Order: sequence, then structure tokens, then C-alpha cells
Amino acid sequence: MNDAFLQVRTALDTTTEVSGGDTRSGVGAVFIQKEIDRMIKETINRDVDFRPLVQRKSMRQKARIWNLKTSIGATAKTAFYSEGGTGTPQPNRYLQLYAGALALRSDYEVTGLTIAAASSYFDALNVEAKDALTALALTEEQAMILGDDSDSEGTGITINGQVGVTGAYKGLKQLLSSNVALANGDTGGFADASTAYGSTRSSDSTAREYKLNVQTVNTAANAQNPLTISNLDAAITVRNIQGGKSANSIFLCSERRLDKIAALIQPNGRFVQGASAVELDGGVSVLAWKNIKIISSRLMAFFGVTSSTGSTVSFVDTDNCVLLLDMDHIMFWNVAGVDARHVPIMGAEASQRSDVEGGYYKTYGIFTVEKFNTQVVIWNLDAP
Repeated sequence: MNDAFLQVRTALDTTTEVSGGDTRSGVGAVFIQKEIDRMIKETINRDVDFRPLVQRKSMRQKARIWNLKTSIGATAKTAFYSEGGTGTPQPNRYLQLYAGALALRSDYEVTGLTIAAASSYFDALNVEAKDALTALALTEEQAMILGDDSDSEGTGITINGQVGVTGAYKGLKQLLSSNVALANGDTGGFADASTAYGSTRSSDSTAREYKLNVQTVNTAANAQNPLTISNLDAAITVRNIQGGKSANSIFLCSERRLDKIAALIQPNGRFVQGASAVELDGGVSVLAWKNIKIISSRLMAFFGVTSSTGSTVSFVDTDNCVLLLDMDHIMFWNVAGVDARHVPIMGAEASQRSDVEGGYYKTYGIFTVEKFNTQVVIWNLDAP
């Protein structure tokens, strides 16, 4: 196994198409690297829940820059008109957003003594390499959901002892907010004038920055309440009203919350319309409500928004939210295809100790939410 692993690393270390390949004609390192990339992605998808559902696209620049279409102003683009009537069409208005890419790497190394001494019962190099890849995936999912929240957590769920990841990009916890005033039901917001991608959210519906606000749903804005079927339905309704009816959507919640949802929507002496099971890519079946997949991630246990006053909210590290996400507008942009790329480091490198073998995986990129008004936060929930 060690020999095979070293051969793969040699293949990945070449810059030509045929060097470092095997003895078959026309089969070289480039083709081997594509196969290893596929295996890396399959391995990562088994270790995390939300990350595999995020679209991954490539860009050839250090920042993702895009335009968010906003209100077209007072004059409509279309109108009924009298015969011979004239007028000037109103162009769309746009808000330019940007997010800079970051570099993430996950390292491993094993001494030659450990490799030799454990070879009869333990493949140390292979295990350490796989562990580094697993850590990369977990860290990436943690950053996508919880962002750069540096608060300490004492449950042992995360691998770094923090809610988020220091130095990470902004995650769903920071991006999914609203500057609309608090209200009961599905018409309010969080009264939070925070920024997203360089622009400050606005509570003025005629401002371009108003489009940076997400939709919010609760039972009451001044007290925590259990999740209800009405909450799930209201989230779907406000998403539909905002034009997200045909979007590829998922509910995202914690593992414990998923247990509560399963009990909530299953028939219990009566018929509950809307519950079903749907299949993800790869044949995995998940619970669904009205054909919208319900996905659980352990990291949603730290996604909380609560209020006991009905006027101000607290963003907390507890399990008080369920998200309805428009996944058509949530994605990860990697730079020039550098995505979980493996870089081997041999002991012969001058900067390394002579009897150490290892390497690292690296990803250059940025996680983005590129449309906000079709994202929904069900908040002020009782902890499950």
C-alpha cells in the first residue's frame, strides 16, 4: 500500500502529461491526477453533509465579483400603452458585490521509523493522509455554515474547539441576516444593519441594498417556540413569493433537530400531507417536506437567532434555527481549479527533516451566497 501511495504521489508531482505515469502507452500523470481528484471528492462527500450540495465552480481571478439585480425603480420595464404611445424603458439597477478568495490547506507527515515499525498492522502514511483530507472537508463545512465565528465551544463537535474557523470566509451564520424590523410570523427581519460583500443592508424597500435581506419566519418574535409544520409551510410560501418557487432548495438543520422534524411530520393517528423520502445523488435517501430535502449537519447546532423582547435579536451559538436555502444561488468558487489538490512532500526536500514523508491538500477559493431574498431563516425556536 505504501509503494502504491508513493507511486501516486510521484505521478501527481509531474508537470507533463506522460511523465510519472505507468507502463501503458499514452497513460500519464495528467490522467492519473484526474482519477485521484475524483476519489478525493468521493471521500470528502462521505464525511460531511452540506458541502457536497454546494455547487463548485472555477474562476481565473482572486475575487468573485457579481451584480445583484435590484429594484428597477419607479418606471416599469413593461406597461400597457395607448396606440402610438411612446416612453423610455427603465433599465435594471444593480448592486456590485465582491468576495476575495482564501487559501486553505491541511497537512500531514509521518516519520520513516513509524512507517516501518507499524507496517505489519497499521498503514500510518495512508491513515494520516486520509485524516488530513477528512479534516479539510470538516473545516470547509464548518466555515461554510459558521464562518469566522471565533467563539469557543465545549461540546467537541468541531475539530478546532471553536464555533467557526479563525480567518475563514463569511458563512451562512454571518450572511443570512436582515435589516427589516422584527415581527411575528413571516413579515419581519432581524433589524440588523450588517454588511454583506462590501454593502450595508437597508430597511428601505426602494434601496438597492434592500435586496441583501433574507426572509424570516417565526411563531413569535418575543419568545422561543417549538418548530411547527406551519413554520415549514410559511418558509416555503415566502420563498415562493420572492420568486424562488422553482429553485433547488433544501431545509438545513442540526442532527437533533432532524429527529424532532421526523417526529413532527410523520403520521400520528392522522394523515400528514407533505412528508416523503427523496434520493440524493449516490442513492442516499433523506427525509423531505413537500419534496424539499431536509439535510442535517452537526454544525447547525451553533446557528442561533433569538429574541425575548420582540425588538432586538441575539445571534447565539445555540440550536435555534432551521434554514430554507435556495441552493441555485449558493456556491463555492475555486481559483484555477485548485480544489483539494494534493501536494506531496518528500524527505529529500531541503526544508524537511530527512526521514519524514508527508504532504498537504490545498484549496483556493471563496464561499458565496449570491442572492438573499430567496433564502429563509426560521428562527426563535426552542432548542431540540
